[in-house]
Amino acid sequence: MKEGKPAIETHFCGVRVQLGADASLYLPECKTLLVSDLHLEKGKAQSKAAPLPRFDTSEGIAKLSAAITRTNAKEVIFLGDSFHTNLHAFQLPEIYRQQLINLAKDRAFIWITGNHDPDLPEFLPGQIVPNYSAAGLYFTHQIRPEEASISGLICGHYHPKARVSLQIRQISGRCFIQDETRMIMPAFGIFTGGLNILDPAIQKLLSKRQIAHFCHAGKIYKFPVDRKVFLKN
Repeated sequence: MKEGKPAIETHFCGVRVQLGADASLYLPECKTLLVSDLHLEKGKAQSKAAPLPRFDTSEGIAKLSAAITRTNAKEVIFLGDSFHTNLHAFQLPEIYRQQLINLAKDRAFIWITGNHDPDLPEFLPGQIVPNYSAAGLYFTHQIRPEEASISGLICGHYHPKARVSLQIRQISGRCFIQDETRMIMPAFGIFTGGLNILDPAIQKLLSKRQIAHFCHAGKIYKFPVDRKVFLKN
């Protein structure tokens, strides 16, 4: 596998974008940072069903803070499922509320609602919207029928990941995947699982000419999806 980078700069629908190995996307022309599917408070929400550690929210906010600092973003767009459940969004502990408020100082926060968090609390800093547009691109959580014809669409929801076959081993990682008009972002959250980019649920959303940006060990790598490096299972 060729040498990766902490971030890759490319163009999507004529717009310059920087894809980060941390699963964030940055639009340098308008200083806008995108993150998707943080699923904050998932550890707390599932602690009765499965013994997940509860540090995911603090780790997730710290990861978000690092991305904001790295890019010096003036706008942050959350592409939905920022919280694992509505209940836990409204019950977010004060320490985390204040951390988000502090991060929103001197920049705009745009919260797009998701299927896990269709109703977000008003104490969150910034706007709460069902979708958003900026820099000639359109942002939503999950593609709805009325959005099917939109070009320049970026969404989340599917948590795309990939398994790559190398000469001596196989590795897995989060993955951006796109065709010429749509891009699906990987999950930014700490405890988020993923769906293989070759799964029909993802493939039916994209045309045949696809590019994947594979994130692994702090680096990101670009592959055409028709290469034989990707495994289905």
